[in-house]
Amino acid sequence: MEAILIGYDLQKFIDGSHPAPPTTITTNNVVSTNPAYQTWLRQDKLLFGALVGTLSSTLVPLITQSKTSYEAWQILANTYARPSRGHIKQLKDHLKNITKGSQSITNYMQSIKTRADELAALGKPLDQEDLIEKVLEGLDENYQSIIDAVNGRDSTISFDELHEKLINKELSLRNKISPSPLPASAHATNVRFTPWSVTNRTPRLPGSTSAPTQGIIRNSPTNTRDNRSLARPFLGRCQWCSTQGHVVSRCPLFRQQFPQVQPPSRPGNSSQSRPPAP
Repeated sequence: MEAILIGYDLQKFIDGSHPAPPTTITTNNVVSTNPAYQTWLRQDKLLFGALVGTLSSTLVPLITQSKTSYEAWQILANTYARPSRGHIKQLKDHLKNITKGSQSITNYMQSIKTRADELAALGKPLDQEDLIEKVLEGLDENYQSIIDAVNGRDSTISFDELHEKLINKELSLRNKISPSPLPASAHATNVRFTPWSVTNRTPRLPGSTSAPTQGIIRNSPTNTRDNRSLARPFLGRCQWCSTQGHVVSRCPLFRQQFPQVQPPSRPGNSSQSRPPAP
């Protein structure tokens, strides 16, 4: 805040070097409003409103009785910026007890940086190495690899560089615990097979009226092109007898034991379903 005031040449309103001019002036025995005071008052009220806007709702009542921005600034400075021993000890204790816990790396490091900046404003800045050590002390075992790497360095790592490394580690940990968008079984349901005859457990070519072929059809130089277009045989297992090559809707053992039950047909093949055996 102070840097902004200096940049806009407004610090003089809060340090007491630019007090209010007289409210009136006398010219030729005539008293009139002082234009300089009106200008000063407008600037001071704008600055006062800006100060109020930067405060939390719990601190605003402290300066509501102030008439100028200078008075408001002095109240805040005496309350929070006075380098008292008790205030400094309180900040150090708070800094000591900060741990990452369940908060994000960014929030964790920001809380440490805020307390360190407050101590610096009170004339008790932390050494860079002490600040880094404090960050490492508050981390859990998930970040042990970063802790070991930083402690093994010959030179002290910067706060910003450590922040970057911890964020990358945090993202890596999140990716490890994130569930897969699709379970493995979902991929299997997307694979379609062309129905095959299961008579004698040998495949029947689609559209063929000949008897089932015995054994496996092998590619030859004359039929390689045609065989490339053939669908793969059904390699699943029956849900009832666990035999590979057919489903329960075409299971002879199921039909033999439960002739009155119509097993569910395969999706997309309702037109090929057969009535239950008599």
